[in-house]
Amino acid sequence: MCYAAHIGTNIKLPTNTFEPGKSALYITDPSQDKVLDSLKSKFTKKHIYHIGSYEGCSCVLSCDPTDDDEADENDDKEQVLMATKSVTAFLSLINNLTKQEDLELYCCWEGDWDSPIEYRQQIDIRQIELGKNYFDLTEKELIVFTKQQ
Repeated sequence: MCYAAHIGTNIKLPTNTFEPGKSALYITDPSQDKVLDSLKSKFTKKHIYHIGSYEGCSCVLSCDPTDDDEADENDDKEQVLMATKSVTAFLSLINNLTKQEDLELYCCWEGDWDSPIEYRQQIDIRQIELGKNYFDLTEKELIVFTKQQ
């Protein structure tokens, strides 16, 4: 089972499709899926998007690939590099969007879109740094990234 990360924004974002071996980060619009009906109640924003990594799911976005405490001696260097590119692109997206508005991020397991929010937190993305204090994704958590002042 995989994590499914979704962001809510009032800004219409360009979407793209997952391309194995090429996509560090991709954004899709779940409006054609029944998934969106389950997600709408969790967001206050007009547009909801699915965010995926180089693996084709959101799992890589769940932890800091540069954190030595989370590293596994069996980790492939290419996988760590790709994971770092995905997480860096994810942080860049959040940083760019929060220059204009608050951004909402909800994470759950694929298929658990109907599950209620159990955890909430508010984060200033300018305070987040890979290798230091990445926020990690938590199942059934809504994170509000505050607008940069």
